[in-house]
Formats: sequence, C-alpha cells, structure tokens
Amino acid sequence: MARFYFDLVHDWGKLRDEEGDEYDDLDAAVQSAARSASEIGRVRVSKGDFTDVVIDVRDERDQRVVTVTSSMKLIRHDTPPVEPNPKIPKGQTSSLQ
Repeated sequence: MARFYFDLVHDWGKLRDEEGDEYDDLDAAVQSAARSASEIGRVRVSKGDFTDVVIDVRDERDQRVVTVTSSMKLIRHDTPPVEPNPKIPKGQTSSLQ
C-alpha cells in the first residue's frame, strides 16, 4: 500500500491534502482521483459553475505524479430569430413550383 495525496487546484491557488489516503497502487489512486473530480464537478454544475475540476495527485515523496482534470464544455446553439420574408404577404404561405 502507498499513500497518495489529492490537491484541489483553483485559479487562486491550491488546496493541499495533508492527510492523504492509502491505495494498492498508482492506478487505484488515479481512479479515485477521477471519481472525486467527477463528483466535485457534478456538485459545481448543480450550482451553475462549469469550471474545470483539477486534482494534482502526489505520492509519499511529495512528488506530483498525475494531474486529473474533469471539465464540462457547454455550447449553446440558439436559433436566431427568423426574419419575415417581405415578398410573401402576411397570412399567406409560399408554394414552390
């Protein structure tokens, strides 16, 4: 078992994990960090916050070994208002011939 630390990265700085958790290996720690990032992102989205969630994973030697990023991208596809066709009188429809 090895101890890994998950530091939450913000644009104003880093919230350092001082306790850490033990995992069988790095892959298990990465899976846990990914689940944590996803859960934090879910909570943020429910509050209207769509910013990335970034977690730096450190090992027992205090070395950053992995960075996990969970992001959500929103693209709005609003339909522009349809302008009336001045060639078609109001109340009539056009017919293609």
